[in-house]
Amino acid sequence: MPGVPTLALASALAACLTGIGGYAYGVHVGTAQEQAAQKARDDARETLRQQTQARIDTSAQAHQAREYARQTTVRDIYHESEKIIDRPVYGAACIDADGVRLLDRAAATANGQREPDPAGPAAQPSAAPAR
Repeated sequence: MPGVPTLALASALAACLTGIGGYAYGVHVGTAQEQAAQKARDDARETLRQQTQARIDTSAQAHQAREYARQTTVRDIYHESEKIIDRPVYGAACIDADGVRLLDRAAATANGQREPDPAGPAAQPSAAPAR
């Protein structure tokens, strides 16, 4: 019976081709399903991004409106204080003894020198009236 092995071989080949075809179809369907699921996730992510951006834009506009309202109601407050002059700064001698001593000390410090002796004789303070 020479036809029986050929028929069995043909049946086995048909079964393999059907299996390969089914596998290819399953891969195609699985790929399509995965692509559809990925598109749904991308759409959901984009919708969430748009909603978040809309909230940010609304918040920014509200902040700008509040800032504009605040700036229109801001007032400048000027504070005046009375200056009391203890002794004249400018007079006939320009600077009194305390001022000269402070300037000498600042100059010595800036030049890296030893501070001058603070117990030295002091000149008389200026007798000119305050201006």
